[in-house]
Amino acid sequence: MNELVNVDGAACASISCIQEDGMAWALRVVWNEGVVGLPEARAWNEAIESTLAECARLGAAFVDSRVITASEGVDEGLASARASMHRDSLILHGFERGEDRFEYRMDLGKALATLEAGKMGHRLAWECVDAGKASELARAASLLCQASVGDPASHPDDDATGFLEALFRKEGAAEVPERLQVGSSDGHPAAILALLSRPADGWSTIYYLGILPAFRGCGLGVEAMLHGLTSLKAMGGRTYHDGTGSRNAAARSLFARLGQPPSLVMEEWRLRL
Repeated sequence: MNELVNVDGAACASISCIQEDGMAWALRVVWNEGVVGLPEARAWNEAIESTLAECARLGAAFVDSRVITASEGVDEGLASARASMHRDSLILHGFERGEDRFEYRMDLGKALATLEAGKMGHRLAWECVDAGKASELARAASLLCQASVGDPASHPDDDATGFLEALFRKEGAAEVPERLQVGSSDGHPAAILALLSRPADGWSTIYYLGILPAFRGCGLGVEAMLHGLTSLKAMGGRTYHDGTGSRNAAARSLFARLGQPPSLVMEEWRLRL
């Protein structure tokens, strides 16, 4: 991780690489809360270049990065200056612009109460996947691939098995069977949920929610989200974080049901190494 300071010597940002799946890594920029000012340009570019080199050394075929353009509680001018610095460096290194992304953060209990207030049936029967068995993990990866067909958030080059394996390596995550589940309708797999919760600080997210193409358009997404939030709470989650791309109308509709505006708006960028 590269720690960066502003002109006053205060730590204002960090740049690191994290694995997303077997082929894709992310160049992750974190701006420290409550600290204004930007890093010195030379130090910033050196941190970007060293992080990209680390991604390449680790075998990444793709590197993703998200440029924050609006953030809850951050001055618009500061957010714009940070975004320009980040964006300019990505363009310089050959990244290509993707869609916008909206991130949400809310109290998990409130999110649950909002969804539970709407009457819905229970059409899905859920089972936990034994990720310790290669055959079960392969089945889950296959279902994830099927659910990703037509999903604007998915890339054709995504590695489903690597994506799930990266989930299981998340530090501090609750290691429980409920973190990977399959929902069936009349005995047929219809939905898949991958969940992540850190009991130490209560941070939680629906790592992936997918509905298989044959079962779309009948409201199962809301039922799957409710089941996911309920599971996260049982896993020690207290704050719910999640997000979706601007082209994913179905996911944006789900978040609209929670009645919470985005806490972050970002641009997605990708580099093919």
